[in-house]
Amino acid sequence: MEGKKTTVLLAFLGGVVVGGIAALLLAPASGSEVRKKIKEEMDEALDKVKTEAEALKSKAEEITSKGKEIIESKKEELKEAVEKSKETLKEKKEELASKLLKKEEV
Repeated sequence: MEGKKTTVLLAFLGGVVVGGIAALLLAPASGSEVRKKIKEEMDEALDKVKTEAEALKSKAEEITSKGKEIIESKKEELKEAVEKSKETLKEKKEELASKLLKKEEV
């Protein structure tokens, strides 16, 4: 979903830049005025792209952080389950050994 939003945003910004440049080139103005306007349009578009890139970076860092938290939590749960299983296995082993000893005594 994020990838689709990014693609749409980049396509939109690209269209804005191309449209702006086309409008400037077709409008009656001197060469220096056209170059100045093109530079301004490019600077604005670049600022927008930088802003969106920062927002995406922030979102990615947030998602990564949450993912790490979830992994650590599940890792601890798994450790606890393994330890509990070991204890249960040890108890059952001792119980079985005790039963075998009682059978041998009989």
